[in-house]
Amino acid sequence: MQLSEQTAQFLATLSQQGYSPQTVRAYAIALGQLRRYVWEVEGEEIPVEQIDIKLLRYFLGWLHDQGLRRRSIQLKVAAVKAFFRFARQRGWIQRNPARYLPMPRAEKPLVSVVAQRRLQEALDALPRQTPQDRLRVAVLEVLYGCGIRVGELLSLRLEDALWERGLLRVRGKGGKERFVPFAGKAAEAVRQYLEVRSHFAPRHEWLFVGVRGGRLSQTVVYRWVRELLGALPVGHQRGPHVLRHSFATHLLENGAELPAVSQMLGHASLSSTQKYTHVSVEHLKRVYRQAHPKAEEEP
Repeated sequence: MQLSEQTAQFLATLSQQGYSPQTVRAYAIALGQLRRYVWEVEGEEIPVEQIDIKLLRYFLGWLHDQGLRRRSIQLKVAAVKAFFRFARQRGWIQRNPARYLPMPRAEKPLVSVVAQRRLQEALDALPRQTPQDRLRVAVLEVLYGCGIRVGELLSLRLEDALWERGLLRVRGKGGKERFVPFAGKAAEAVRQYLEVRSHFAPRHEWLFVGVRGGRLSQTVVYRWVRELLGALPVGHQRGPHVLRHSFATHLLENGAELPAVSQMLGHASLSSTQKYTHVSVEHLKRVYRQAHPKAEEEP
């Protein structure tokens, strides 16, 4: 099976899995460029198992030579990485050379990110004694654990927590509905809050309500986020977007694919998600230790 047929199977699988037509088209363009480059170098079409890291690095250099913006190159590298993971899962290759292909750094991170461990420690340290404590913890855990916007959080209804499916139904910009994973600490925090929610407004349709029974206000949410981030090294930015940005960055650092993160964030296209592909220093160190032949040698 040659590269063209293999990439076609990958793209068909993306469509079957529900990825947006824009994402599939962007990946098709990137992989088409890879096929053409391989043809020019090798003089013929070859299967994916004959592509090594050296050829992929040359392809990355060729992309830079085309004068593309780094955000565009990031998308193409993400497509190549996703395709090679697919090839490994299908058994077409025994080792994945694309794992060593570096992701170009973003031109300029737009917002700050909190280190995953530091952020989780700050959330775990929050008090949970009173009903208002539980409300605050639930709000903050959902903002970080689900990566949703403040407006989306305040629009959640009780019925939007789909407990049996482990999903949260979110209404995004333009009224577009999407589903995001809802489990772990975020789901547990909401469960604990619901145990005492009757203290606020037992018949209210909104999931998150204020202590006086009305709809929770944006001002209160912003204040809670600023208090949470107050002692953390995040620069001058202290708004809820820091939690959303940290959510996306931590997913990517832990191996999530760019299209999946894009869907969870509710982005209309991958170009909106590319700003989250900058890599933390600790992640770079981890990649170096895994990939560099001298990384484990004693000085």
